[in-house]
Amino acid sequence: MNYKDKYGPYALITGASSGIGKEFAKQLAQKGLNLVLVARRKEKLETLKREIQTDNKVEIHTIGVDLLSDNFLETIRAVTDNLEIGLLVNNAGVMYIGNYLDCPLEKDLQMIDLNIKVPAILTHHFVPKMVERKKGGLIFTASMLGFMGTPYATTYAGTKAHEIVKGEGLAYELKPHNIDVLTLNPGLTETEMTADNDFSGMPMKLMKPDVVAKTAIDALGKKVLVTPGFMNNMLNWMSKRIMSRKMNTKMFGKLMKKTF
Repeated sequence: MNYKDKYGPYALITGASSGIGKEFAKQLAQKGLNLVLVARRKEKLETLKREIQTDNKVEIHTIGVDLLSDNFLETIRAVTDNLEIGLLVNNAGVMYIGNYLDCPLEKDLQMIDLNIKVPAILTHHFVPKMVERKKGGLIFTASMLGFMGTPYATTYAGTKAHEIVKGEGLAYELKPHNIDVLTLNPGLTETEMTADNDFSGMPMKLMKPDVVAKTAIDALGKKVLVTPGFMNNMLNWMSKRIMSRKMNTKMFGKLMKKTF
């Protein structure tokens, strides 16, 4: 499969200024895709743009926008309305770890908006055009925590469960239109999202974001769900085949409580 022919000419990546999103940008450029990079920090996007274009002959547009702002889609459309977005990577997200009631309501609702509402808006905008062209790709960055109720990350896990289930359903619906849908379910990864917590008591080490992004890029068109890392997959297997949902929640509750 020619990646650029199937998913090009442009890939739009949210949360592209750091972590997994940054790696998506670098690796998709290596496959010849032009990029639209979206994040709040315009200066970081511009730095990444220069870095990528040093080694790759691709066009890159950067959009500095807060995805929680009311008019974020209009800001994105001002750049993308004349571009053919063949791959949408819904990667931006936010996580809170701690006691549920210690998280202010405003932050709780922002987590729901950024992790669920924003991908819905972008999917509704860009995917119909892929249907018209009869080709394209869609990636949701979810989480292993979306497979179970997770104490001390309750809303975050719930938002990622939503994306997992939505992604599975969309993969079936969009397959007749030659559009591939993948939900990426990383375990703990070295990103800004995990920088403020202590995960040393977890049974697995934090993964590198480049490995996580590569796992998704390689799996698109081949799988509907993918979880990077041997230990993460072992834990998934145990969670589904050996442990009950109650046991999973209890185990993760004990592990997560040690991180804050």
